[in-house]
Amino acid sequence: MRQGFGGWDSAPGCVQHHVAGSEGVYKPYQNCADFFTFGHGSKLGTLSSGVNSSYWVLTALGFIAMVAFLVWWVVLEDRKLKAQAAHLLEVGISSTMMRER
Repeated sequence: MRQGFGGWDSAPGCVQHHVAGSEGVYKPYQNCADFFTFGHGSKLGTLSSGVNSSYWVLTALGFIAMVAFLVWWVVLEDRKLKAQAAHLLEVGISSTMMRER
């Protein structure tokens, strides 16, 4: 039996292999509460029993990256708005001075 890409078995341990196709699509996955490639699934009816620490590490890294990029984006947009406001004030002052002549 060929396993995944490059011979790696990336399915969680809760997936039942060698289930007949007549059993349906759901049958191989009925023991899985969640699905994470290269990770173990949690048990049904629990919050995180049986979950690898890689779940929490990946979740924390994703959250940290999201917050960092949100802060970066807000700072970037603030700089652009300040630059545009300064430019508009400068143009407005020079055009007012031109009209007064």
